[in-house]
Amino acid sequence: MKQLRNIQLGITNKLLIIFLFFVLIFYGTLLVLFTDTQRITGISEKIVSKNNEISAISKVMYENLLSMEANDKKYRLLNKDIYQQYFEEEQRSFEWNLVKLLALESGDYEVSALWKSLAASYNGHKRTLLAAANNGAQLDTWASEEKINGWLETISDARRENERDIERSLLDINERGRLSIRNGLIGMGITIFAGIGAALFLSKSIIKPLKELKQALQNVSFEKDAEEIQIQRKDEFGELAAAFNDMSRQLKEEEELRSEFIATLSHEIRTPLSSIRESVNMLLEGVMGPVNEKQAKFLEIAQSEIFRIGDLLKHLLQVSHLDSDSRRVTPVLIDPNKLALEVSRSLIPTAKAKKVAMKLHKMATPPVVIGVKKELQQVLFNILDNAIKFSPKGGEVVIQLFLNEDRNKLVYQFSDQGPGITSHEQSLIFSKYYRAKNARSHVDGVGLGLSISKRIIQFHGGEIYVKNNEDKGCSFYCALPCELDERAA
Repeated sequence: MKQLRNIQLGITNKLLIIFLFFVLIFYGTLLVLFTDTQRITGISEKIVSKNNEISAISKVMYENLLSMEANDKKYRLLNKDIYQQYFEEEQRSFEWNLVKLLALESGDYEVSALWKSLAASYNGHKRTLLAAANNGAQLDTWASEEKINGWLETISDARRENERDIERSLLDINERGRLSIRNGLIGMGITIFAGIGAALFLSKSIIKPLKELKQALQNVSFEKDAEEIQIQRKDEFGELAAAFNDMSRQLKEEEELRSEFIATLSHEIRTPLSSIRESVNMLLEGVMGPVNEKQAKFLEIAQSEIFRIGDLLKHLLQVSHLDSDSRRVTPVLIDPNKLALEVSRSLIPTAKAKKVAMKLHKMATPPVVIGVKKELQQVLFNILDNAIKFSPKGGEVVIQLFLNEDRNKLVYQFSDQGPGITSHEQSLIFSKYYRAKNARSHVDGVGLGLSISKRIIQFHGGEIYVKNNEDKGCSFYCALPCELDERAA
């Protein structure tokens, strides 16, 4: 017993057991319904193939007898052969239908005794007529009225008996139909309760660990701190959780080493880079002597590249600073309209060089934003600069400010007319060092601007996201916590 308690079924075995259980319920219910349906089909087939045919034949035979009697009387009264022909046609039809009716009897169905007695009576009477005709006797009628009425009465009784048989069969069909419904409902009830049990089991055994794993993976993909998954199990999920925890620890160690290396390297490069920049500036200013036009051109190129490397080092150091736990800042009250206006004005030369128009829609009564102004300026600058870079010549960038539905966050919206961002890249563009595929070949950068922006916005308690526009281009949204300015209101 102790060994049985220590047995741990894997997810595959558990799912297989659940599957087999549902298969048994399904096929068991299906077998019961099939048996009931087969019985109902047999009864229905009997009604269609036997009872309905008897009803139709008996009606024709009844009319045949009446027609035979009427034609026989007309023939004897008017002595016209045509009525004799009509009589014989009706007689052949009556006899054929009688034979056809008796032939319905089979191993699972017995023809009523009334039809057999009718056949015996009619055939006996026919033999009597044949014997009288052979002896040369002349008959006033082919059958007495009493005899014909007796046959008609027998046909009527047999028809009523057939109708009662149909009624009993229909009641039997109804009863078996209700049994089928009851059995189906019982099977459905068992399936529902089994499904609820299976759902609870799956929720506990599969869905819950999957949600924990999904949340942990999302934390990793969005560069959040991924805590270890606490799944104390010995099945596949336990193995997966252990592998994930190992991966998460390794990623943290590698990220710490990379951040430390980048920070150290940036500091080490910054000092000699400053010396190189000052030396180039001195050469350009002619401190070390006059330079010709060609030399000045190459020095200007060197100066431009030095500035570009300096910006890169500044971004790398800023990432290291944002990751630091010892970061100290002093938030202040910020006018969101003024902040957007200052950033857009600083990028007017860039927009003019690209021939891109900028439109700013300010708020009439803006709320108050509390934060680090310099950092928020950098966020708006990064996003607006990207919007201008990716806009085509003659395009337009629109900046809008509005409150969210709950009126507790101020939203900056930057809409451009560029190529947009594919759906699978929208969750990646905020990662460090990631650059969109359509920007790698013709737009400068190392993929840190949006990552820095996201960290700053999250530090301020807001969120940043992107959506493609319906026509073309995309829109970036920066939502920041705010307080409505009561004085402005």
